[in-house]
Amino acid sequence: MIAYEDDNWLVVNKPTGLSTHAAVRGGPGLVEWLELHHNLKAFVCCRLDKGTSGVLLFAKTKKASALAQDIHETLQAEKTYHFISHRPYKGKEGKNTQWTINEPLAGKECSTQFRFIESGHGCYCYEAVIKRGRTHQIRQHAALAGVPILGDEEYGGRSFSRLCLHSSRLNWPGISAEVTAQFPDSFSFLLKGKERILQDAAVAWERRMGWPGTVSNSYRLIHRGELDLPVSIDIYDAYLSIAAFSEQLTSGQLKSKLAPVCDYLATKIEWRGALLRQHAKNPHRKKLIQDVICWGEPIPDSVLAREHDLFFEVNINDSQHVGLFLDQRDSRRRVSKTAGARRVANLFSFTCSFSAAALAGGAEVVFSVDLAGSTLARGKENFAINGLDQSGRGKFIQGDVCKWLSRQERKQSADPSDYAYWDLIICDPPVFASAGKGRGFHVEQQWPELARQIRLLLSGNGIALFANNHRGGKPAYYLQELEKHFGTVTQLSPPMDFPVLEDQPEHVRIYWCEV
Repeated sequence: MIAYEDDNWLVVNKPTGLSTHAAVRGGPGLVEWLELHHNLKAFVCCRLDKGTSGVLLFAKTKKASALAQDIHETLQAEKTYHFISHRPYKGKEGKNTQWTINEPLAGKECSTQFRFIESGHGCYCYEAVIKRGRTHQIRQHAALAGVPILGDEEYGGRSFSRLCLHSSRLNWPGISAEVTAQFPDSFSFLLKGKERILQDAAVAWERRMGWPGTVSNSYRLIHRGELDLPVSIDIYDAYLSIAAFSEQLTSGQLKSKLAPVCDYLATKIEWRGALLRQHAKNPHRKKLIQDVICWGEPIPDSVLAREHDLFFEVNINDSQHVGLFLDQRDSRRRVSKTAGARRVANLFSFTCSFSAAALAGGAEVVFSVDLAGSTLARGKENFAINGLDQSGRGKFIQGDVCKWLSRQERKQSADPSDYAYWDLIICDPPVFASAGKGRGFHVEQQWPELARQIRLLLSGNGIALFANNHRGGKPAYYLQELEKHFGTVTQLSPPMDFPVLEDQPEHVRIYWCEV
């Protein structure tokens, strides 16, 4: 992740698909991610396009940031890029093919020096060298030269799943040696004509580059939609948990198709055993839910997932859920950093990972409320694993969340001046759930009331974190209902290992709401 660091400069190997700054919905841009997870304050010196990977420079102080501007203006830095196009430059493929394109940019003459590197299977690799950093013109210059970068233009009748532009080297005053980033596997696979599933697996890795592994041993390696197979692949410690959603293929058939992907992942991370479970679209078709296949080392019933200094017990063999929602990793970190000296309520608490994060962050008290006693029991185990069970500041309430909220509202209405308001409330409800006695919970129907009641129970500087996984719901509806009650509502992106993919519904909606 970090390619170079000293007192003034920080150079990282940027994954593709991530913004330098925060994304449109508030994250996870690299600046925010570095501060959120590594407490690193980074000042932007130059940018890479969201789709560009490779060497990216930050300043660590405001003084260094001002110096960086002078370095850019005086053209003291040199950056080298590599990119893939599906076209040869004017029909030539010779290794001595070089050219320069000059074009005014921001009132100054700018040039990009291009050189042909190699070709294979209808793809062409080029090198581009520039001496400007804050803005660059490689993409437009490549298009002007007739070698548009793959990702900007279709290849073989399909859009490639990433922009094939990579910042490979940086020569920067004050850094004694040039900083480099390895040539992307996806580029090599294109030039070698590797099968598409391997190309897509490489792009999936390049969206992560091992960054989640710097803070956790458990994260998503392949998100649903990243492969041309309906699967997701998570790693928990050293074990793969593969969820499949196919009505046509059995688990055995999917395992065979995924073999090259699993072999490729083994070159990046160590995994010892794998479980593939087929999930039916119709949950009443029990036999498909039981279509499970395992290989490699047997997976134990209890595995410890680590996030920063916290551990959570997960069970990959469980047919319902392993016990930890990986898509809330960034949210747990925000809760931990915000919870200090606050009264916290974690609604629909499941196995209480948010509660553990809040208490570890110094919360005054944390109430975990859930209807399922079995998940609360697992939550208590998570508290014990992390040494949080002896403080007495963790409270576990087994009951219907909606009824608990109504009781709290009655207490608040009876005596507002004496009511103990909450400073932080987490609400991550299921999409559907049974509430007993023939009653059911549907997040879309209950959302407005949840927003109203939670706002009512918050203190004057209170914060609420809302989330839901209703893939079929309308995004505007959930946001607008929260905006009716909260002064500031920020929709956050999920962690980098849960990318928002084109033509795919949002996997999870996360809202940070301030009174």
